[in-house]
Amino acid sequence: MMIAMLIVGLALGACKSGRSMEEKSPLNTQIVRLGDTVVAEIDGSSIFLSDIEHTALAKGAIAPGQALTPKDPVFQTVLDELIDQRLLALEAMRRSLDQNDETRRRLAVARERILANVVVEALLAEKVTEESVKRMYAEQSALESKSEQVRARHIVVKTQEQAQELKVLVEQGGSFAALAKEFTIDLSTQDLGGDLGYFSKNAMEDVIAAQAFALETGNISEPFKTKYGWHILTTTDRRPMPRPAFKTIKSEIISYMTYEEIQKLLKSLRDASTVELTLGQASAPDTEEDKPDVP
Repeated sequence: MMIAMLIVGLALGACKSGRSMEEKSPLNTQIVRLGDTVVAEIDGSSIFLSDIEHTALAKGAIAPGQALTPKDPVFQTVLDELIDQRLLALEAMRRSLDQNDETRRRLAVARERILANVVVEALLAEKVTEESVKRMYAEQSALESKSEQVRARHIVVKTQEQAQELKVLVEQGGSFAALAKEFTIDLSTQDLGGDLGYFSKNAMEDVIAAQAFALETGNISEPFKTKYGWHILTTTDRRPMPRPAFKTIKSEIISYMTYEEIQKLLKSLRDASTVELTLGQASAPDTEEDKPDVP
């Protein structure tokens, strides 16, 4: 999802002094700062609090919506970086380096990237909101409440005959768990008495899942074969699919919704635009493996 790399961070609203100020810098002319706070003055140009917050957010040093104060270690680190950057940029202008073709080309590329970031930020601010994320969680919870998990035990042996003999022993009152500890060749479940724990249909090998979900609780399967050997299996319990708490998967939902909204926007833009390749070929569409799972 290469376009996601364009997202520098959601815009932070800086409402500090309530005053309207105009940017005093040859780098940014005629830009009005509403309610922003000047943090530093460099040769008549200003660095604002929002500059520090935006930079810290882009670096991943703070979370979206998190404010910074001069007491935060991140604040001073980012401020020092911005001062150095401003000094170098002003020096480049004094040397008229902003007027050469290479600089203009690179500035144009940077401007294009920033504009792409801005349209993505605007889209996500509209579509991926606290309300929409909670709605996605509720919809998925409703779907999963109709699904179930089973808990099962199995015994794996080398031959069908031995599996049948063990099945008869269990039906005659033998302990499935005890027999599993003694005879199973599945070392991963041997000490657990063959317990496979709870699992959904798509979380277990198809043959085993089919047997476990087809059985009534407490019944024992006929011997069946997999690449591991011959199995007998009993389903010990069933329960609705558990759903993680919202706060534990909120970030995963946001990631999924972000991907979906960006892909929908890109598809609509490609469909509405004329794209002609004069060199190379278009990259393949994202595969299902590239797509984030619905949490």
